[in-house]
Amino acid sequence: MKKLLVLSALLGLLALPMFASDVTLGGDLTYGYIGDFGDTYWRTTTITTDFKAAVDDYNSLVIEMDWLDATNAPDKAVVTTDVGMWLGLPVGLKVLWGWDDPDANEFQSVSGYGNEEVFDLSLGDSWCLDFLLSASFFEIELAMTPTGAAFDTATDALGPVAGAAGELLAGLAVKEPIPGLNVEVYYFQNGAAYDAFDQGLVAFDAGYSAEFSGFALDVGAGFVYDMADAPAHDWLYGVGLSGSYSIATLTVGLDGNADDILNSVSATAVVAPIDMLDIYAAMWYDMANSDMVEVDLGVNAHMGATQLYVGYLIDNGAGGDNYNAPPGVGDNAAYFKFDIDY
Repeated sequence: MKKLLVLSALLGLLALPMFASDVTLGGDLTYGYIGDFGDTYWRTTTITTDFKAAVDDYNSLVIEMDWLDATNAPDKAVVTTDVGMWLGLPVGLKVLWGWDDPDANEFQSVSGYGNEEVFDLSLGDSWCLDFLLSASFFEIELAMTPTGAAFDTATDALGPVAGAAGELLAGLAVKEPIPGLNVEVYYFQNGAAYDAFDQGLVAFDAGYSAEFSGFALDVGAGFVYDMADAPAHDWLYGVGLSGSYSIATLTVGLDGNADDILNSVSATAVVAPIDMLDIYAAMWYDMANSDMVEVDLGVNAHMGATQLYVGYLIDNGAGGDNYNAPPGVGDNAAYFKFDIDY
């Protein structure tokens, strides 16, 4: 089934140039290898491909595929229809429809480990509708997965039927009201009736970038509050800072929640002595559990579009994302990884 889906998608894409004015191809290919100098070794490979096509003046198509995904569905197959242009509206109005995973965490990621990304409000891969209304420097988003949802005439509300539940994501993004600043506020409702608004999540994220006297500064922040009766945490926050000057970049990220005000902290340092080479050191410490999540040392060679990472994982505790090392387990492991974004 997977091969049939891929073949069908490729055949459709071969026909795109017949009606599309612009077709682009992108994606990512990664091969990594890690070993602990003993009897244990790990290997990782990713293959993703992105197809984008401008079908006509009002419609565009995006298909994203993970070739090693065990499911039969693409990561994304979305048509964007510019209703505002079609109707000649004074504001922007776009409708995204198809198979997608609308999410909200656009602006806050600046630190190496992304500690500031305390939320990823996501509808999950599903058939969905996503409406984007924009004017001047702001954008309003309303995304929904109406699976199992219907209008209930008894309660005059849109809600789940037959035990199924829909999801709702609504947000306001303010983009650069002042240069370098972006802010988002979101509401997310998952797995409950749409009219149970007191059971959802409210989230905020922001990012700020500035340059002065040769120094570049990036700041990211995220905050989410859970309005459910019995949440795992009432609220979570995260902050990331990144500063660059000349050949050096230093980033710091931290996060916490209602139970642990300072939950974890990470730091990365990168020095680029020449344009084609970076030397990096990264660490992530779990303060709540007094556990060193990861220490990663290595070099990154830029061979055109291909990135080569050669490094050493001093400590790789439970949990957390790797900085540059391929996914693996165990301590005191060497690795290399090839990666190309095309």
